[in-house]
Amino acid sequence: MMHQNNEQGSTMIETLLYLCVLIMLGATISKGVINVFSRYRTGRMSQQLIDLKKAISHYTAADEDYSTLTEEGMLTNKGLPLDLQNLNHAMNGKIEFGPASEIAYDLNSNNRYMFYITFYDVDKEACIEILTQGQFYGDGSEMDALIVNQSYGWNYQYSLFSLDGIAHVSQLNHQTLDLENAMRGCTRNKDNQITWIFS
Repeated sequence: MMHQNNEQGSTMIETLLYLCVLIMLGATISKGVINVFSRYRTGRMSQQLIDLKKAISHYTAADEDYSTLTEEGMLTNKGLPLDLQNLNHAMNGKIEFGPASEIAYDLNSNNRYMFYITFYDVDKEACIEILTQGQFYGDGSEMDALIVNQSYGWNYQYSLFSLDGIAHVSQLNHQTLDLENAMRGCTRNKDNQITWIFS
């Protein structure tokens, strides 16, 4: 009888060990899936920005400037890409856009020839990754300035958008924003705000 009880005890310990291994394996797999999904959403957000920029350019192609650009107008006239009809990006944060003259930082009259796109509620990792991607900088991007969390701004030497009301302004000299600058701007864990100004 004693021998039989020991066997049952061993079986119980083995079962518990197997359960622990399965739980750890499940947690590892879950973490991997979450990481992959997060990377997908970050990539999707980048593509949504590119798609929205193109849609705005096509929608306003016949206009003299961007002064009549409105979210409502693009929605009514079916000018937005299908996955942006709800004006939310891939991380479920709000998207806002319009003429750069609506932004309070700079009252320069040239702002009617520029437009802005703002993504709200971007998590820290995605914010850093998006800011360091090269497709938003350099020749052909038409980006004039960049503002993060209303406190950090970057523009080029001959940018028309002056960033007068931004506390920390730096000049973009390279094709991309480096990691150090991106980390300096993306200070919030979940609710970073990125504004791109395009000409």
